[in-house]
Amino acid sequence: MLQRILKMLRATGAGFAITFVTQFILPPAFIRFYGVGPFGEWLVLSATLGYLSNLNFGIGIYAGNELTILHGRHRSQEYRVLQASTLALLLAMVALGTLLSASVFLLPLNALLHLHILTPADARWTAFLLGLQAMMQIFCGYYSNLFMVVGKTHRGADWFNARRLAATLLCLPLMMLRAPFSVVALAQFIAVLLFSLLTILDLKRLMGPLPLGLSGASWKVARASLAPSGFFAMVYMQLFFLYQAPVILLQWILGPEVVVLFTISRTVLATARQLLQTITDSIRPEITFAFAARDRVKLLQIFHYSEKIVFSTIPVANLSAFLFSPLLLAVWLHRLSLFDAYTYGLMTLVSVAMSMRDHKQFFHFSTNTHQRFALIVFFGNLLMIAVSIPVSLRFGLYGFLSVWLASEVTQMGLLYRENKKLFDNDPSITLMPVLKMILVLLISTPFCAGLLHLTAHRSLLWMGAAATAGTLLLIVESYFVFGIKDVWDLLRRKLKADAASVLVRA
Repeated sequence: MLQRILKMLRATGAGFAITFVTQFILPPAFIRFYGVGPFGEWLVLSATLGYLSNLNFGIGIYAGNELTILHGRHRSQEYRVLQASTLALLLAMVALGTLLSASVFLLPLNALLHLHILTPADARWTAFLLGLQAMMQIFCGYYSNLFMVVGKTHRGADWFNARRLAATLLCLPLMMLRAPFSVVALAQFIAVLLFSLLTILDLKRLMGPLPLGLSGASWKVARASLAPSGFFAMVYMQLFFLYQAPVILLQWILGPEVVVLFTISRTVLATARQLLQTITDSIRPEITFAFAARDRVKLLQIFHYSEKIVFSTIPVANLSAFLFSPLLLAVWLHRLSLFDAYTYGLMTLVSVAMSMRDHKQFFHFSTNTHQRFALIVFFGNLLMIAVSIPVSLRFGLYGFLSVWLASEVTQMGLLYRENKKLFDNDPSITLMPVLKMILVLLISTPFCAGLLHLTAHRSLLWMGAAATAGTLLLIVESYFVFGIKDVWDLLRRKLKADAASVLVRA
């Protein structure tokens, strides 16, 4: 198990590095070669077409989990029928998404999205190609999830990373040439298409006799898969509610400048959360394997030790990102004016709450016991968007972020109850880690805000020194508060046991 976790951690770590490069190279490149206004309109187009990713309908995740469970329990015939049926269902969704992408040529896109810089033709072709790219990602994502069936989840993650990196690298020279956005979107689509084909070929080699096609598909099984897959689709809708919808909403209400401020602040804090996500992603296959083996003891062990690691890292990653934000903006974008302490402070608290929720929802996400938690996140985020419209009209960006924070805290509390139910109300699952997190935030957030205030008008060197000192103090605080020593002791025992078994075999 430890070796699989380490391989997955390496793959997710590489994914984090690619995300970091993408998020911190593309925005300044866009701003330098196109300007803030066009960059804001690219963000709006990307967000608008991003909703098509929900046509995945959760089929890829549901199929990957369920097929892994069926394969682990040696139910071959059920495996064959479910694989073919879910693929057929997914292809139908991709065909629908392609038609929806083409519909942009019939719409007054510039008027609908308040685009004033891009020409109508460039906007339509950019949107269409971004939609095709989303469809290809859905199609290949289905196959990437199937690497888990043969215990090679990390390879699926590697191919996903390769697709993203290739799309990014192709963009840069085109941006330097100030190519139209439609040409940039076309290059991204070609890169995704090529690496999708390579992914499928690699999977076919590893799967051996296990089926990958449409042979044996049953529309009755496909329809039966709609309900559990649909709940995953509700989970995936949070990507639209939290990433695309706010950009569109803020564009309508407050304009492209606020969209850029919001997106940049979210990018900075999302980097911290994505670092935490590498930990959770690395244990996800082990959750599925333990559930398939009906090993409740191992599931509980994974839950408690991963909670210690993730919760200890949450305040360090997020509050450190808050501390380094002014320095990062000054060096990265050469626009320290884009730093607003209240915006970044609220975004930090939102990111902390999201990080906690992400960890708690993953145990339902990885075991196909996701129906109730899907309802929580779907309707919670839908309500958040609805409430944020009048609040944003009255209080601007601060109002939107405050509503988002209240929504995330509420959802996290409800998911705690779902965790208890998943483990049959096991008494070892308590609110103590959450209470510790609240205590750490009450002490550390004002401290970090004070450090930023003291260094606000000083040199970059002072900013960096203060942020580094604050980060070191956060590390020490989290180490003792969340009991990381227990994790290190377990890891040492596991490594010694693995080394001993290698010597015995030798």
